[in-house]
Amino acid sequence: MSMKRNYYSKNSFKKHLDFIVIDFFAIELSYLLSVMWYHFSFGKALYFGNVYRQQSLILFVCLVASFTVGQPYKNILKRDKWQELSATIKHAVNMAIMDIFLMYIMKDATSTSRLTFAVTWIIYILLETSLRLSWKRLIRRRILSHESSRKQIIVLTTRDRVEYIKKYLDVYLLRDFDVCAVFLADFIENQDSGLTIHHAAISGNPDSMVDYAVHNWVDEVILDIPNNKELSENIEQKFYDMGITTHHTIAIVNSPDDDLFGNPTYVEKMGNYIVLTHRPREIAPIQITLKRILDIIGGIIGSFFAVIIMIIVGPIIKIKAPGPIIFSQVRVGKNGKTFKMYKIRSMYVDAEEKKAELMMKNKMNGLMFKMDDDPRIIGSEKKDRNGNPKGIGNFIRKTSLDEFPQFFNVLKGEMSLVGTRPPTVDEWEKYSPQHRKRLSIKPGITGLWQISGRSQITEFDEVVKLDSEYIDTWTVSMDIRIILKTIGKVMMKEGAE
Repeated sequence: MSMKRNYYSKNSFKKHLDFIVIDFFAIELSYLLSVMWYHFSFGKALYFGNVYRQQSLILFVCLVASFTVGQPYKNILKRDKWQELSATIKHAVNMAIMDIFLMYIMKDATSTSRLTFAVTWIIYILLETSLRLSWKRLIRRRILSHESSRKQIIVLTTRDRVEYIKKYLDVYLLRDFDVCAVFLADFIENQDSGLTIHHAAISGNPDSMVDYAVHNWVDEVILDIPNNKELSENIEQKFYDMGITTHHTIAIVNSPDDDLFGNPTYVEKMGNYIVLTHRPREIAPIQITLKRILDIIGGIIGSFFAVIIMIIVGPIIKIKAPGPIIFSQVRVGKNGKTFKMYKIRSMYVDAEEKKAELMMKNKMNGLMFKMDDDPRIIGSEKKDRNGNPKGIGNFIRKTSLDEFPQFFNVLKGEMSLVGTRPPTVDEWEKYSPQHRKRLSIKPGITGLWQISGRSQITEFDEVVKLDSEYIDTWTVSMDIRIILKTIGKVMMKEGAE
C-alpha cells in the first residue's frame, strides 16, 4: 500500500523516482553499449578516458534538465505501449538537442564520434521503452497480487450519470479501490437489472444499497447525486450510523486529455469554501523560476547598457528638447495592475497632449497608437533627401534605444524580458473581453509581435492573436529564441519606427 501512496504524492520527483532511476540506468547503459560497439566494430582498443567520463556527465545533466524543465513522466502510468514509444522518442529528442548544445559549449563535439552519438540514442529509445513497459507490467502484477487488500467501494448515482461513472471513476492504474456495486437513485427494476459498470453490477435502489452494505464487504461509499441534497443527507446519515465513510462528488475533475480547455481542474480550499479551480494553463514552478532567473540576468545586462546610453544621448536630448531624459508613463501590467514604465524620451514633452489631435492618423484602430511620420518625435521636422525624418528622436526609436530603461522595470519584477506589450490606461479602457487575455501574464520588452514585423501589423486583433499564441505555447526555450531574434532585428534596424 505504501508503494501506491507514493504515486499520489504531489512531489513530482518522489512520485516518479523509480522511472527517473530507470531513465538514468538506460541512458548510461546505452552510451556504454554504443562505445563498446564502436570500438569492437572498428577494431579499436576499448578505452574509457576523459571523453567517455565527460559525455557520461553531460548525459546525466541532460536527463536532470529534461525532467526538471519538462514533464516526460506525466500520465506515464496511463500510456499504452505505442503512447510510451512516442513519449520516449520525444523525451530522447529533447535530451539529444541538449546534449549537442552542451558538447558544443564544452568543446567536446569533435571528440565524440557522430556514429557513437547516433547509436546511443537509438539504443536508448529501444531500451528505455522496454524498461518502462516492463516496470509497469511488474507494478500491475504487484497490485493484482494485493487485490484482497483493496478497498471495496459502492456507488449511488443516477441513470443519466452512469456514463460519467464509467469514464471518470475507474481511471488510475494504481487506484487502491474496486467498485463492487452500483445503485441508482432512479432505479427501474426491469430496465436496469443485470447491467454492469466495470464488472460492478447495478444492484438496485438506495434502500437496496443500505441492505447491501449491511451484509457485504463495503469500506466506503460514493454519493454521486449532486442535485438531490435530501436523499444524499439521508443516505449519508445511515452510513454514518453504520460507521462507513462516505464521499460526495462535487464535480468531474478531468484529465488534461479530456478537459474542455486542455487543463485539469483542481479541488482546493479557499477560506471556508471548497472550490474547483481551473487555471488557463498549468506551468511547472521550475519553469517560472527559470524565466525569472533569465529576467534578472537580462535585466542586469540591459540596465548596464541603459546607463551608458543615457550618458551618451541624454545631453543631446536636453539640447534638442529641454526636459527629463527618462520618460515615465503609467502602463497596465499583469491582471490590470498599473506601474510606471520607463523609456528614454524620444518625444517632445507635450507629446501626450498632442496625441488626441493625431488619433485620426492612428494605424492601430485606437486600441494601440502608431502613426507614420509622428510629429511628436524630437527632431522629426528634419528630413533626409528621401523625405524621411532624421531627428535624434527618430534615431533613438529606430535603433530601439528608447526601450533600454525598461530593463529597470524587469529588475523590479514589473515586466519580463519577453511577454506582451503593456497598454496605456486609455487603451486598456477600450478593451473587449477577448483582449483581456493579453494581461494574464507579465508584460515584456519584446514578444512575438515585435519579431513578426510589428511595423507591418496594423490590426490590433492580429497583435492579440500573436500574444495569445505566446501565452498558450510559452516555454523558456521560446523566450530565448524570441530574445535572440529581437537582438538580430535591432542590429538590422528592422521592425522599429
